[in-house]
Amino acid sequence: MGLTEQKKKEWEGTLKDSGLLSLTDKIQDTTKGDLWDFGSQISGTFFFTAERLVFVGGLGGSTSFSAPYNKMTQLKLCNVGGLIPIMPTGILVTYTDENGKSVKKKCSVLKRKDWLAFLRDKTGIAEN
Repeated sequence: MGLTEQKKKEWEGTLKDSGLLSLTDKIQDTTKGDLWDFGSQISGTFFFTAERLVFVGGLGGSTSFSAPYNKMTQLKLCNVGGLIPIMPTGILVTYTDENGKSVKKKCSVLKRKDWLAFLRDKTGIAEN
């Protein structure tokens, strides 16, 4: 999803103001998608920056996360959905948060194999 330079600058400012992006980080690409958490679906936008994967979604951006590539420990394809996940659109991202806790996020995007390759390139994590 191509952002205009103006929109990219606006988003970078918003993400930096909210603490989801460092002051020097830049958005490289973005796509719409969903975050799945305990069977619930939250629509939003995934931002792929020079340093991290960021998600902003929900009402007024009420749900967000920011995972540095250098803190990611596992990347794999997964299915998403309600009680019985059957949609093959997910990427399971595992990373270590600022408190040292392992966190898993189910990210649902179109062209997931392309985005998985992008993440693998950024993190250096090989296929399982």
